[in-house]
Amino acid sequence: MLTEQEIFIRDKEYRENFEKYRSFSKQKAEIDALMNEIKESVAKLLHEDKINEKIVELANGEKWKGIYQSRSTSVTDLKALMEMVGPQRYGQIVTDKTSTFLSIRKAGKEKQKADSLVGSKPVEDDNIKPFVPGGTILS
Repeated sequence: MLTEQEIFIRDKEYRENFEKYRSFSKQKAEIDALMNEIKESVAKLLHEDKINEKIVELANGEKWKGIYQSRSTSVTDLKALMEMVGPQRYGQIVTDKTSTFLSIRKAGKEKQKADSLVGSKPVEDDNIKPFVPGGTILS
């Protein structure tokens, strides 16, 4: 069991680290905003020149390039997939991957009273899964 003094010291360490993190986070946001302004400027130049890529040598000899890239991602309607293949095959096809990471961010507001109706659903529907019958349909 920690003493009051040890708890105070530990909280001070947390506070100092969170203060540093907040400061760096603010600086990062400012830098990101400046970098986005530069991207907008480069995009304008590329559009004016009607090119998708430009490589430039900087004063220190490094070569940097601005290039438009495309990325495609597939989207799957998991409910429709379950309806098509059934729950047993669905479990074989779809697996959940969990990852754990530390997140440091500004704490949210205090929650309202537990008995408030604003923060609770009248019917809990998170665990309701549609019944998908198995078998062959005969016509």
